[in-house]
Formats: sequence, C-alpha cells, structure tokens
Amino acid sequence: MSMNELLNNTPYKQVSTVVKKVNQFKERTIISGPVYSVDYGKLCVNTLHRLYCIVELKRDYETVISYLKLIEPLIWVYPVLSSRKELVNVGLLSSDDAEVSALLQLLKDNNIITDYIVRARRDKRIIENPNFFGDPVPSLDNLLSPCELPTTSFGEYDTEWNECDIRTLAYLYGGYEGIKLTKIQKKERILHDRIWKYQQVRYSYEKMVKNKLIEKEYYIAPFPLDRCADFYLFLKTEDMHLTRRILCNFARGGRVLKEYMLYDNWGTVGCVCHPLFVADLMHELDQVDEITERELYRVRSFPPGIFYAGEHTEFNYYNVETQRLEYPYSRYRGKIKEKLEREGL
Repeated sequence: MSMNELLNNTPYKQVSTVVKKVNQFKERTIISGPVYSVDYGKLCVNTLHRLYCIVELKRDYETVISYLKLIEPLIWVYPVLSSRKELVNVGLLSSDDAEVSALLQLLKDNNIITDYIVRARRDKRIIENPNFFGDPVPSLDNLLSPCELPTTSFGEYDTEWNECDIRTLAYLYGGYEGIKLTKIQKKERILHDRIWKYQQVRYSYEKMVKNKLIEKEYYIAPFPLDRCADFYLFLKTEDMHLTRRILCNFARGGRVLKEYMLYDNWGTVGCVCHPLFVADLMHELDQVDEITERELYRVRSFPPGIFYAGEHTEFNYYNVETQRLEYPYSRYRGKIKEKLEREGL
C-alpha cells in the first residue's frame, strides 16, 4: 500500500504520522524492504539456479570467507549455531551446479573446509508475514491437513533484456533498503560512465515488473530482530505433494515470519520467530511419521551473517546478445589456486 492508502486504513489524520510509524518499525528492525525477488526462469536462455550450500569449516571463519568471496556470484553467508561442528550456510547463484561443487571440492581437498552439501532451488519462494494476533508458538498439529497450494513454478524466458534492464536489476537485487531509481542513474554515471536518462531506468523497472521478472516484497518480523530466533529447516517425505503441503501448513497463521520453497527433493522453511518456538521443534517433527528426514540450522548472531547481493554484481556476466548468464568458473578456480599457493596451503 502507498502511505495514503495506509492512512485510509488507520485512525491517523496525517500522512506524516503514518510515515513516522513506518520509519519507527524500520529503525526497530521490524520492517525490511522493499526487496525484489527474481524469477530466474525468465531471466536468461540458459538455466540459472539459486544454491543453498551447507559448509563445514576446517580453517577459521575469516579464512573460509576470504576463499568463498573469490566465487563472485556469492549472495550471503550465515554462521550456524552448532555444538559439534562449525558450519556456515552459503547462498550462491549458479549457471553450472557441477562447477560450484567442484570449487567447494577444491577447498575441501586443500583443507580449507571439511565437507559441504549443495542443494539447488527448484521453485519460487513464498513469503508469509506474521499474523500479529496469532500464537508466537504455533501448533504443528495440522501439518498434514489438506490445503490450497500456491503456484510456485518459475516462469519461462520470453522477454529480451537490454543492458539498462540488467544493470537496473543488479541494483534492485541487492537493494534491501529500497534503492531509488534516481540513485541507480547517478551511480551508473559515476561508477561506469553510463549516461542513462531517468526515463530509461524507469522504463527498465516497469518492463521487469510488467513481464514478472521481479516482484516487490517486504519482510515484517514478529518482534524486533534482537528478540527473535532465526532458522532454516529442511525436511523430506516420500511424496513431494505431501512435502509441499507440510511447507504450506507449517506455522500457518502464527506470529512468525516464514518463507518456504523446494531445494532439490527437500522442502525448506526459513523462519524468524519467538525463541520458544524453536525449543521443541525437532521433537514435534519427530512425531510426524511421514517426515522421513529433517535438518535444522539455527542462524547465529555472531559472527554476523553477511549479505553480498549487489556487491559482486552477480549479473555482470549477462550477455545481452545471446541472452545468457554464464559464470567464468575457470577464473574462480584460478584465483583460489593462486591464493592457496600464496598462503602456502
């Protein structure tokens, strides 16, 4: 909603009051956004995946991060709370999943990491913001109940994208604070000497929205983030339709921020919630016989998670002539080997 629409749905008299309230929510880390989700199926001719990697560290955290950053389409890294192993969850964009696995194997072979798991996202992410009248510790009794499943499949490539489109997308993709189009125009002129008119950038934005390449989203936390737990849950059943149903029903209507999607044959739920919800979660899931496997990764607050989207300009390798996005994995392999030799590893 616009601020005027919000005003019409509240008892306030002035738009400035609504703006002030929204800013207060942002300052208290309750509202984040807008963010832009990308339909990777519509972006390029070739297949592009979002990868979720679970990496067990062999070397210290800072050393591992320094190697991961050599892989340019790195999106984020989150340390995982674990009493037995030192783990990080890593998000990457991939034009070749086997090449990404080969780079992680190189790090494993050279004792930078101990082990890794790579999972590829197969559908769109669904976000459900909290019901503030819902239970902060919602019941999981209805996981198997029939429900109407949302459409989550990626679209198909059907629109040709030009250079201005892709450069605008790169800023929006990393724009967690809602970057303005005028700032994109200014940054491109300063950083890359590209002279685009505001109308060009605006047209690219509207073109991406119209053709459903991007969709604007907001995250609303159930409580200020410093009072929340943050976790990712992976689960399997023997029936993918049942897996989708469990994802849809999980914590539905509760006071939680939830996102869910499929990574390979795993159902995945990301959740920001009251810490009490996590306390008994695995025990509750153990009671559901249909769930054959389950993994829980709690995000640590320190060292802090690092968000790289936009920093490494993930779309720099988009070829507007061929409409393909392919990453130079041999270059990343060379950089990793050079660093290993330089550090005597």
